[in-house]
Amino acid sequence: MRLSYLFVSLLVSSAAQGQTCASLGVDAASTLTLTVALQRTRDCHPDVRAAAGALAAARADLIRSTQGPDPQLTLGAGSVGRDVGNGSLWSKTFDHSLRVDQTIERGGKPALRRAAAEALHEAYLADLTEALRRARLSVAQGHFELTAAVARRNETAAALGLANDAQRAQNLRVKAGDVAPIDATRLALDAVRVQADLRRVEANVHATRVQLTTMLGAESSVEVLRPVDPWAPAAGLPFSGSRTEPSSTGLRPDVVAAQMRLTAAEQARELARAQRVRDVSVGVQVDRWPVSATNASGTGNTVSVFFSVPLFVRHGLEGEIARAEVDLANARETVRRAQLAALSDLAQTRSRWAAAAVRRWLASDELAPAAERVAAGAELAYRRGATSLLDVFDARRSLRAPLRCWACCRWPSPMRSVRRLKGRWPSL
Repeated sequence: MRLSYLFVSLLVSSAAQGQTCASLGVDAASTLTLTVALQRTRDCHPDVRAAAGALAAARADLIRSTQGPDPQLTLGAGSVGRDVGNGSLWSKTFDHSLRVDQTIERGGKPALRRAAAEALHEAYLADLTEALRRARLSVAQGHFELTAAVARRNETAAALGLANDAQRAQNLRVKAGDVAPIDATRLALDAVRVQADLRRVEANVHATRVQLTTMLGAESSVEVLRPVDPWAPAAGLPFSGSRTEPSSTGLRPDVVAAQMRLTAAEQARELARAQRVRDVSVGVQVDRWPVSATNASGTGNTVSVFFSVPLFVRHGLEGEIARAEVDLANARETVRRAQLAALSDLAQTRSRWAAAAVRRWLASDELAPAAERVAAGAELAYRRGATSLLDVFDARRSLRAPLRCWACCRWPSPMRSVRRLKGRWPSL
């Protein structure tokens, strides 16, 4: 799993450093495949770019965690009069002092700070993997939804053409006196309803295009975006997610991120406890006083050494330790919620997978063939003079409904959720 983290980190490091999203050309947008859409996810999806920026910040925090306190340099001057004499600064006739102080951390604080930063870095790396996984899932979903929406629009447009043909045929029968005008009115109302459905489907196609282009960073290509992928694989394939609960969810990036934050919280608690171990500040000071009007005894030099420690008189860092304990308890609860959410998603997706497989089977193997047989029978009866042209139109219109249903079932949503629930790292 560590190798997977490093692999993803190398692939997204350029995005973390602010790589711009390349524009999507007109040719690529008009023949958009799922492969091209997924390739743009890493660099163009807003959530992935935000997660990459957070990872870059965590990487900077990791570097900072290795940096201990710097020494402090203090320069001083004393007994400064009006006449400081000639020569270099060190020879001026006033007292000189130079002091260097260094804080020495005790109690294993540097190692604990480093361990906490590493755990948080791993958590943000898992967050990036989770963002990439969800982004790829949403892009695939948007791509297939657009494909299905375009198919529904085409089927609805064909249904509108059949409704108009039926209305014209019924008008001819009204003129011939074969049927009452009220029957023609019913067909006219039906044509208006189908026309309203077509407008609604067209609006859905446009909305789906806008959503997909936003995820791909190609807002300027919303009018020319066209998916060209072939039919999706069969939905009746068995669900391949493991039924063993821990192994089914333990590698999910969101669960891994929660576990890494739990590790960071444990290290932060130990670091808070280590604050009770007093750090020691060591200082060395050099003093020099040259001959002057107030010092006729001669030039002198002294070296002094200082040690300082905190006394913990007002408090013993009880608040910091209590806060670290609370953060650790919250991190444990976050891990538990993430695991429960993963298990719930697994059960729901397994159920949706089975329902989608049944729905697709009904649409492709039962409903569509039956409607085709009815339409073929009406066509045959019309050619033999047994039915009217209006009956043929009715049979054709009846065929469009299962075809529209089939367009909705070609790309079932649970098929797009399998990777998310199998706990696999996304393939880049």
